[in-house]
Amino acid sequence: MTEVDYRRTSSRPSFAELPPEVRDGIASVAGSAVDVAAPPVTTGFTGAYAGLLALRDGRRVFAKAAGPAAPHALQAIPREAGILRGLAGRVTAPELVGSAAAGDWQLVVLEAIDGEMPGVPWAQHDADAAHAACIELAALDPADVAALTTSSLAVDVGGDTAALACLDELARGTRSWPDGIPALPPRRAAELARLGHQASEALVGDRLVHSDLRPDNMLITAQGAARLVDWNWVARGPAWCDFVGLLPLMADHGLDVDRTMARSPLLYGVDGEAVDAFLAIIAGYMVESCGHPIAPSPLNAIRDHQRLMARTFIALLAHRRGWS
Repeated sequence: MTEVDYRRTSSRPSFAELPPEVRDGIASVAGSAVDVAAPPVTTGFTGAYAGLLALRDGRRVFAKAAGPAAPHALQAIPREAGILRGLAGRVTAPELVGSAAAGDWQLVVLEAIDGEMPGVPWAQHDADAAHAACIELAALDPADVAALTTSSLAVDVGGDTAALACLDELARGTRSWPDGIPALPPRRAAELARLGHQASEALVGDRLVHSDLRPDNMLITAQGAARLVDWNWVARGPAWCDFVGLLPLMADHGLDVDRTMARSPLLYGVDGEAVDAFLAIIAGYMVESCGHPIAPSPLNAIRDHQRLMARTFIALLAHRRGWS
């Protein structure tokens, strides 16, 4: 079965390898010259620069920079900067120091967060910290959420035509199940597709959803708090989505997610069919995505990630619905 070490999924340029105008731009946004640059992080799925910097004035920051060679990150960086500017420390997100363009590059400078990535494997205390962070997100006023983003999880995820088509093809038997993802029998595949088609209704909501929570997008501090990073996919949706999206991998690592779900205030009164519809549409997205060829690049690990997510989401769904 596919496993992913989320600590080592990317290869990035060093700070010294960035163009001089980009290095100067980072220093300008940070408000001080860079004294020491740590090796770039090896998490994430882009080849853009990301790393800790010690500044000459004694501060430490975390910087990201992307050029045309990393088009996803090139778009994501200014989007994340705008979201963090709007959040302004109201949830468990890093503080924005500043952002700028440097020629055809985009860059952002954030507070440096000291912490360890959870989920290698998941332990209950880290799951509890992630749960508390998701509750903090859910408490943000819907009017503030609407001001932050017009994106809707119901539309962007629930209405994903490629994912829905993939589920339909699996149900009809006209698409093969990818390697590493156990095939469901026909009637279970049909139920998976039916649930996926309910996601556009199930995912209607007005709460802040990070939409990209994974172990490598969280840091657990020495005080046991979860800080959430990489805020470029935020959307409006149900309060429970971020945390439920973490549960399949937690279950795969042996945590009692049935108990967790039963005790979570995020899920009080939530229709179980809505949760299952979310699990189904994400499974469809991951199955559809992992079948695409990819050229050799720092993104190779993303296919392993997608296969792992598809397998664990379907496994949790099968457990919840009593599929043999």
